Amino acid sequence: MKKRHGIFLCILFMLSLLLAGCKEDEDTKSIKPSEEGIAVSNTGLELGLTSENYPSIDGSTSTLPLVQEIYKAMVVPTGEGEEWLNLPQTPSKTVPSYKKLIAGEVDMIFVPYASQDILKEAKTQEVKLEFFPVSTEALIFITSNDNTAQNITEEQVRNIYIDYAIDNWKEIGGPDKELIPLCRNADSGSQSQLDNLILKGQPMNERIKENFVELTMDGLLEQVAFYHNVSEKECFGLGYTLYHYLQNVDGITGIGEKLRILNYEGIPATSETIKDGSYPLVSNYYAVVRKDLPKDHAARKIIEWLKTDDGGKCIRRSGLYPVT
Repeated sequence: MKKRHGIFLCILFMLSLLLAGCKEDEDTKSIKPSEEGIAVSNTGLELGLTSENYPSIDGSTSTLPLVQEIYKAMVVPTGEGEEWLNLPQTPSKTVPSYKKLIAGEVDMIFVPYASQDILKEAKTQEVKLEFFPVSTEALIFITSNDNTAQNITEEQVRNIYIDYAIDNWKEIGGPDKELIPLCRNADSGSQSQLDNLILKGQPMNERIKENFVELTMDGLLEQVAFYHNVSEKECFGLGYTLYHYLQNVDGITGIGEKLRILNYEGIPATSETIKDGSYPLVSNYYAVVRKDLPKDHAARKIIEWLKTDDGGKCIRRSGLYPVT
């Protein structure tokens, strides 16, 4: 009897394994996880993705939430607690990711539009880039919420960052306190946008680059918010960032309460003015690939998927707005 009982339990165990396998196939239709732990979801399978051809994706700090949401849409959670293994965590940032794409080290990047230096480098390397607009974004100028200044113009920004010709907030409608122009390093997405939309090929003032550069966007936000508290000067900082990035970070850190977004040319930066294009400094995030990337490559299939309703939902989950 014990022997028969053991055989019966063994058969039940094997049947349970088979049923579990069938249930997994019915619910997820996922391929077997690769050594890296990737199991493709129904959405990924419909696009022809596998654990072997999932594209290598990089980008800016500000687009990391989008890269992560794409991964979540294409990959089945296989970690403990239904978590995604190998969820992208550390982007190379804007300029380095462009350089990786030009060198053929990644398949696709999500970034602001390329600076003139990057476009020149691609041309020198005889690499043609393709740009696909994915979501809207906007360059914004920020100061401490304690500052009473409300507005800034293109002429004023250029006078500040090119010539350092404005050094007091009273010259632009603010208090009689020194204006400290903080800036980002050349590798950043916000710096690329400042170059493209404001500086337009002219170099930033060397005094600003040498004395007031911040290497991370989170660091810049904190510098702008608190510079007047840590400095011995009677001053307020001026900085720039990207609108949706600030909204996403604020949802995590609450830094937005310490910052004031300045109107630009009298127009406030809001989700509505960015979406309808009335805010002057609207730009896009792009999916960028090399033009020689095969037409049937998985990266191109993801780009096409982002244009669908489901792709639009993915973009919104990342805190961005699809291009309409």
